[in-house]
Amino acid sequence: MSISSINYSSSVLGSQIRNINQQLTDLSTQLSTGKLSQNYSGMGTNEGFAIAGRAQLSNIAAYTDTMTNVNVSINLANTALQSLTTIRNTVQTGSANTAQDLNVNGQTVAQNTAAAQFGSMVGVLNTQSGNRYLFSGTAFNTQSVANAGDIINGTTTQAGFKTVMAERQAADLGANGMGRLVLATPQPTPSSVKVSEDAAVSPFGLKIAAVSSTLNGATVTGPSGSPVSFSVDLNGVNPNNGDKLSVQFTLPDGSTEQIDLTASTATPTPLGSFAIDASVPVNPNNTATNLNTALNTAIKKLAGTSLVAASAVTAGDNFFNTAGSATANVAATGNLRSYTSTTGTGSVALQDSALAIASTTTSLDSSATPHLNGTILNALANAPTGTTLTITGASGAHTITFDPTVTTVTTAGGNTTIGLASGSAAKVSDILNAIATAAGIPAANVTLSAGGNIQIATGTGTHVAVTGGAAATALGLSSVTRGSAASTPQITGSTVLSGTATTGGPEVLSAAFQAGSAGPPAVNPDTITVNGQTLTFVASGAIGPNQINITDNVTTLLGKIDQITGTTKPSTIHGGVITINTDDPGSLNITSSNSTAFAALGFTTSPVTAAKAPLRVGSSPLGSATTLVNGSATTVQWYLGNDGPGSPRSTAMARVDDSVTVQYGAQANEDAIRKELQAVAVFGTFSTSPTGQYSGGQVAALSLRVTQALTKQPGQQRIEDIQTDIAMAQNTMKDAGTRQTQAKAQLQTIIDQAESAPPDQVASEILSLQNALQASYQVTSNLAQLSLVKFL
Repeated sequence: MSISSINYSSSVLGSQIRNINQQLTDLSTQLSTGKLSQNYSGMGTNEGFAIAGRAQLSNIAAYTDTMTNVNVSINLANTALQSLTTIRNTVQTGSANTAQDLNVNGQTVAQNTAAAQFGSMVGVLNTQSGNRYLFSGTAFNTQSVANAGDIINGTTTQAGFKTVMAERQAADLGANGMGRLVLATPQPTPSSVKVSEDAAVSPFGLKIAAVSSTLNGATVTGPSGSPVSFSVDLNGVNPNNGDKLSVQFTLPDGSTEQIDLTASTATPTPLGSFAIDASVPVNPNNTATNLNTALNTAIKKLAGTSLVAASAVTAGDNFFNTAGSATANVAATGNLRSYTSTTGTGSVALQDSALAIASTTTSLDSSATPHLNGTILNALANAPTGTTLTITGASGAHTITFDPTVTTVTTAGGNTTIGLASGSAAKVSDILNAIATAAGIPAANVTLSAGGNIQIATGTGTHVAVTGGAAATALGLSSVTRGSAASTPQITGSTVLSGTATTGGPEVLSAAFQAGSAGPPAVNPDTITVNGQTLTFVASGAIGPNQINITDNVTTLLGKIDQITGTTKPSTIHGGVITINTDDPGSLNITSSNSTAFAALGFTTSPVTAAKAPLRVGSSPLGSATTLVNGSATTVQWYLGNDGPGSPRSTAMARVDDSVTVQYGAQANEDAIRKELQAVAVFGTFSTSPTGQYSGGQVAALSLRVTQALTKQPGQQRIEDIQTDIAMAQNTMKDAGTRQTQAKAQLQTIIDQAESAPPDQVASEILSLQNALQASYQVTSNLAQLSLVKFL
């Protein structure tokens, strides 16, 4: 048997001492670092929360950096937008209060200021944040706007705005300076005047909108026809002093102006008046000549002032605006049906006793020379009793009695007796008047044609029934029924798309749109496809923008098309010509399943498309041009940034929180910015002759339009709206930042709780271990002094 020695290092007590010593070392490290451990294995079960919290803190730091950068861009953009607002206010104040004093270049001080401000605007719109152009949308590496000088004056290969404006002015004024109007020369008749547009389809010049008159005895016709025209006939009667003729015109920019011409006996003739002839004897034809001269003067003045200003504004739209239009052809005549007067022509050509064509003054007395053809007279007289002609009209049946025993013409209660005895004063005109009286229609509706045939026009509310008999046969008369008849006026906004013409109602397309039928056999409804969306014709009860009733009119159809395209400028119809307006001409595409009805509206080419901006006058000479064409190949493109679909704000996006993004993009071609740039460019570029007859009026009319363009209009975007949008983005980031600050504190608490060593607890544990270690050392020391002798 052997006895092992007692070794300190291998004893259980020694092992415990080493363990306590290690714990003291670990606690000392915790006390000095404040951490539970220097590696993840020593952190405990809560370290997973700490790791996740630290990742979230990292994300928050990244979001904070993003928001800092976005705020820099937004602040720069807001500063730029505020500068644009200042420029707008400056130019608006100048245009509203501009004096008409022109310098040698034909501009006012306010216009010179606007020209300088245009350059400032271009510089503002080319603002960069780092290497990012703020107003280029997604094309942030591309300069937003072309150089100011290039935009206005062009380059060596491309025309600038100044050229586009000059071309448009020439096209709007026309070669005669009358705004593309034609004053008939010589006058149609000595007592009348006539004014016409020079082309049926043309975007240029003055458009005749309405005519009204208080001229005594005058007849006003129109505006109507294609090209649109109106005429005024004094009918050989002088107007009274103060009587007035008013003519309203639509200008290229959509504004309206009115010419008022007042008949006057004053000498000299006041401005805006025409002289009433005072010669002895009075000659109203001289008054008509004076009216013609006054119209010529007034139209030239309107063209030389307001039209020139409107032309400049419209040229700005053609150059700067991406909107466009598609103009139909003139709809062919005969495409409509009206519930209207129909005319029946007698089958017998009336002759007199000399075998010449009878007239209204031809006698019915067989003893007169000449008289109505004897064969007809004998048939009417039917001696000895005479004949009776029965006519039924709106007020019932009435008779015309041809009596061979009397010489007079008498009428009572709609019934007429015409005497045919020798010595009768009756004439063919008495037969015509008796027919009109019996039918209850105006005397003017019963006439004698150039060939001697009696013609009966019913009137829109009257049938004329002729009862057969000897008299009807002798005169060749038959019944005439009112109804839906082919008519030739031009289409208007009130033209109905399908159906039957009604009494007093509008015209209806002859080649009509149809609603279709369930059958059998099933018939598909007609459709019009607009930019890929289908507009379907229904019998009634149309709902939404994609259905239309066949009984609706052209105005309703244009409204439906405008709803689909989303245009901000309503489509129009003038002089039988439809113009479809669109804010995005590149996408306009309109077709119809019923090509015949579509053609009746003037759309003879399919699909209907629009020319893209910039738009230039389409042909030479400019004064007689009738089209605008895409001029992008030969014209400076003012906006160089992104021009894609979608909101400009969405062209720059940033994530500022796990579930929050902000949009802060901007484009220089946004409506608010583009319209301001356009108005400033128009005002600053336009110039006129310093000594021109109408120069002051041109600048005044232009100033008015520029002031209005720079004034807030309901429903239109403003610079302030863009600022509001990006301010909302800043507010969103501010809110996100506040939430993240709070989250950071909470996350840090979680991390600290999982990883930190509480100093008080550690110190307490160290003290406890120190006491245990001291006791262990003492026991160990005593054991180390133990011997066998002492043990025994």
